[in-house]
Amino acid sequence: MAADREVDFLCIGGGLGGLAAAVRAHELGGDVLVVERSDVVGGVAAYSGGFVWVGGNPLESPQDDPIGAVESYLDHVQGDRPVDRAARRDYLHDAREATAWFAAAGVPLRTIPGAPDLYYPAPGSTAEGRLFECVVDGRGLGAWRGRLRPGPYYDVGVSRTEQYADSPQDVREADRLTHGVGLAAAFVREALVHRGVECLLESRACELLLDGATVVGAVLDGPSGRVRVRARGGVLIAAGGYGGSPQGAELEDLPELVESAPPVVDGDSIALAEQAGAGLVRGADPFFSVGHGFPGEVHPGTDVPLVRPLLTHLGSPHSLIVNRDGRRFGDESYYGALISALRRFDARHRRWANVPCWFVVDDEFRCRYGVGPHAPGEPWPSSIPRAHDLRELAGLIGVDRAGLERTVTEFNRAADFGEDPEFGRGSLPFVRRTYGDAAHGPNPCLGALRTPPFHALELSLVGFGMGTLGLRIDRDARVLRRDGSPVDGLYATGNAAATRELRGYVTGLANARNYTYAYRAAGHASGRRA
Repeated sequence: MAADREVDFLCIGGGLGGLAAAVRAHELGGDVLVVERSDVVGGVAAYSGGFVWVGGNPLESPQDDPIGAVESYLDHVQGDRPVDRAARRDYLHDAREATAWFAAAGVPLRTIPGAPDLYYPAPGSTAEGRLFECVVDGRGLGAWRGRLRPGPYYDVGVSRTEQYADSPQDVREADRLTHGVGLAAAFVREALVHRGVECLLESRACELLLDGATVVGAVLDGPSGRVRVRARGGVLIAAGGYGGSPQGAELEDLPELVESAPPVVDGDSIALAEQAGAGLVRGADPFFSVGHGFPGEVHPGTDVPLVRPLLTHLGSPHSLIVNRDGRRFGDESYYGALISALRRFDARHRRWANVPCWFVVDDEFRCRYGVGPHAPGEPWPSSIPRAHDLRELAGLIGVDRAGLERTVTEFNRAADFGEDPEFGRGSLPFVRRTYGDAAHGPNPCLGALRTPPFHALELSLVGFGMGTLGLRIDRDARVLRRDGSPVDGLYATGNAAATRELRGYVTGLANARNYTYAYRAAGHASGRRA
């Protein structure tokens, strides 16, 4: 066994949570070490859309968006389900404080003009002011630029601010990082470059060190063998969720689950914390989407096949999703609206009601929007079925012919008027701006399917690294046992920790929640080492 070493604070995971905690702990005078099991940093955040949602704008005028209004909006998202309102209010205050602190520390968080809340104009929602992004010059990362995890799903040269502008302009610069890569890069720069925090790559935490019931460090398995690292202030687990584990689909009660997050989220966080008696709880609602694996695509830097979520495609005109009966089952323009239908089990026929399913488009869609790695107008691979009429296409994919024809006929009739009376597709301003085609009217998310040939992509259920199960934590991100008592010296954040503040989904909340609990954990740990 290699020689031991000692630090004040150990962050397991080189993603958003681990790096945010490193920035905060360093500023509080701590000797910090970040460890990452892969050979790149940035974590799941680098694959994300990069949205950060904070209720009440801490960077401008918080008094213009009081906590009460934010809570009204979250009540709408939550519905009638119970929530710990005191814990939620604490979180909202902490998120404001953490956001302001990180912005002052150099993280270039900025409000996205014209970006409404996901469910605007719901009660308590705002037309803009709660969604933030980071734009970073990659040249400022120095040697860490080559170790920043690439994001395969978004155009990282164009910011949300430019996307949402009434007259978009191409402002590409020499290494302009936006979306999730920009968010990850901002924390990489502040932790590893500007503050010089040490980060060990290809070092996987395989065991917690315990002194009685107190966590005092961890054993790392790295390039030089195993190293015992003691942490005076504590250990933060920020190693993500479990979507990539063989049990992922079973844990989420799904017929299948392919993880679209980086191929490192396979349950390390839970396995480590359980060594110290941590409690695992069911938190937020399931959150996943649909995607398609295109031939030859792999996760960057690996040979692991990539199944690409079709987030930016589902809301485009001239498309819809159908089940084996040829019927639609939800609002395709916002992938979150499909979740409950995708989890529906047909007890009468003893099968999943809407899985398998297919993304059906006409050739105008192919020419205007492309899909996945294929640019607009580019030929699609032969693995994607296509036919000159809908009946032929239905036969190729095993869908009810009459059902598909009837569905498309009804859909087209309403789409010509920009309407979707069945599911309200394209009715949310956020969705129209983010996923629709602004140049298409009268509804940027609706267009008829009439131009042959027609194409059908069989869809897989894909996760985003966000499981419903997670470690139970308190306000300071301390990991709790099943009886509610804290595990001394152990903290968790991000997708490792169960989301207890909200059952529904708010775009950008997960990223804000990640760095907020990292901020709280580092603050609490700094008091322990004194």
